[in-house]
Amino acid sequence: MRNWSFFVICLLLSAGIWLIYNLSQTQSSIVSMEIVAESNIEGRAKRSSDAVTMTARVRASGFRLLSIMMRKKAVLVGFSSEDLHHLEADYYSISANQLLRYASEIYGSGTNVEAFLFDRVSFRFISENNKRVPVRAVNALAFRTQYAQLSELSLKPDSVTVYGPAEVLERVDEVYTSIISLSDIHSNVHGETKLETPRGTRLSEQEVEYSFEVSRYVELKTELPIVSLNVPKGLALSVYPSKAVLTFKAVFPLIVDPVGLVSAYVDYNEFACSINGRCMVRTDELPKGVISCSIKPEVVDCVEQDTSQR
Repeated sequence: MRNWSFFVICLLLSAGIWLIYNLSQTQSSIVSMEIVAESNIEGRAKRSSDAVTMTARVRASGFRLLSIMMRKKAVLVGFSSEDLHHLEADYYSISANQLLRYASEIYGSGTNVEAFLFDRVSFRFISENNKRVPVRAVNALAFRTQYAQLSELSLKPDSVTVYGPAEVLERVDEVYTSIISLSDIHSNVHGETKLETPRGTRLSEQEVEYSFEVSRYVELKTELPIVSLNVPKGLALSVYPSKAVLTFKAVFPLIVDPVGLVSAYVDYNEFACSINGRCMVRTDELPKGVISCSIKPEVVDCVEQDTSQR
């Protein structure tokens, strides 16, 4: 009886060793896997509405093949929207050749797909309520002394698609970035920031790139007489005070000296439309390399005089 027990134990042990050895070897087998696709197709749901079975000849260890065959839950695979081609209605397809790029996501690492047993596979992405809205940057920027922003802060993309119930989308007119908080800025800026998703919606993008140019500047001040433009014949427009101090912020080193190239003026047409005779002091178009120009005073009092009787 002991001999038989010993024989059975040895037999089971041998079978176990043989099984482990074989399962550890690389093998090729036909396996099937249920896939749910996820993508970012404009105007469509993020995930396919149903799972699709994919069959392929896969080369992997026996253990890996066994785990694939025993898997019951569908695998979620993210596809680039560029690889999904519209067929008809809600259906989008992807070719077997393009699917090879996603082999490890479908069957897992340590596998090698020798061939898919189909030419292409299609997924159904149903349409969803959506709305295209601009992205607005929320920022808190602090520059190093004598450095300033040279260009507007640009966002890429500058608009996104918002998905959600129609009644929610009616209240969404723009989407905001997370706060872009930067300090001691002294060179061109480029980065990424997340978007704030309105409650009850999803966005086509989760983050955007931002950038703007920065330059060192020098301040230049000059005092100029305030002239009047577009004054009708026979009239004169007196301005009080009659002079303004212009402070230029110009790129350093100077491209061109703005002093002498810019004049300060008030427009009679603005005076004619005013109620109290006060007008904004304006300047000519700023020369290249001038970042900004501040004017003091910004507003002046104007008095019309009839000179036709003189």
